[in-house]
Amino acid sequence: MSKKPEIKAEPATEADTVPALSVIVTAYNEGEMAALSLNSILAQTFTDFEILLVDDGASEATRTVLRSFDDPRITHIRQSNDGPSSARNRALNVATGDYICFLDSDDTRPPWAFETMMAATENQPDVVFSRGMLSELRNEVLPFYDTHAFNALARMGITEMASDHRDYLKALRHLACLEPQSANKCIRREFIKTHHLRFPNGLSMFEDSNFHMGVLMNMERFALTELPTFTYFRRYGEPRLTDGRSTTRFDAIGSVANVLHLFSHSSYFHDAVLRKLVLATCFRVLQWSEESISLDLKYSYRQALRSLIGSVPRRYLAPLDDAMRPLAYAHAPWVEPTLRYVDTLV
Repeated sequence: MSKKPEIKAEPATEADTVPALSVIVTAYNEGEMAALSLNSILAQTFTDFEILLVDDGASEATRTVLRSFDDPRITHIRQSNDGPSSARNRALNVATGDYICFLDSDDTRPPWAFETMMAATENQPDVVFSRGMLSELRNEVLPFYDTHAFNALARMGITEMASDHRDYLKALRHLACLEPQSANKCIRREFIKTHHLRFPNGLSMFEDSNFHMGVLMNMERFALTELPTFTYFRRYGEPRLTDGRSTTRFDAIGSVANVLHLFSHSSYFHDAVLRKLVLATCFRVLQWSEESISLDLKYSYRQALRSLIGSVPRRYLAPLDDAMRPLAYAHAPWVEPTLRYVDTLV
């Protein structure tokens, strides 16, 4: 009887151990909501991912929740409280996945999210953009704020597009109207590395805007998903930074100054419509902040806005001609009133 040949196991290669997707989750004061968020990730139908879970000086209640998760795909990272930008940057430094996505630990993803996003990476786009859902204060579930932009891109018949396409600039105008947040995109890690994309430390509000603009300025191919891939929760009484009425509102001015400076050096800055859409997107945030800031800070805030207006490149403020004006206004219902708000500051 012949002896069966010995079969030796092949040693694991780097390709065997590197996940397809790195998921960056930061936590601070979310408590039990962090469990809901993490469970939504662990329930994904697509399983080839790592979770980089950053404890950003979390409360003890939140930290207890984080420690209760010991899935081998989770890497726990702990730091003293330094803000979401610092926490995300720390995770970016150790992420190994081919693609990277982000989720705040008080938001969730549906079970199909990763499978949907990764299916869109077949041709290795730099970025995959996804719709989201909004869970409102009274538990109403609605489309996220930027659904109009995704609908416009869908009407163009776009599922994927490269920068040499004749309609790329038209598509970029719609993408500029997306909410500048982190959960709505899945980004190729090498793209992030090549363009040195990071979140700005020191800003506690709207830091996503800077990262978002860096993505839009530098990408050469993007893809879209048809299905929504995240749910953003709005709740009463939660200590979210964007609900603050204090001097943290002034961080929005710093974020906007950075975004406008970045875009002024972009190869797309020549497009008058896109310039106005970027300006409107930025000042929509500033107008909202002024409306919600505490009364004792309103005067100082308005003076800071006027100072910002005085420092932006003049081409941002140049009026659109009669042909371009309706083209810009048609992108979103808030564009025209926001640009009128800008005019009150000039």
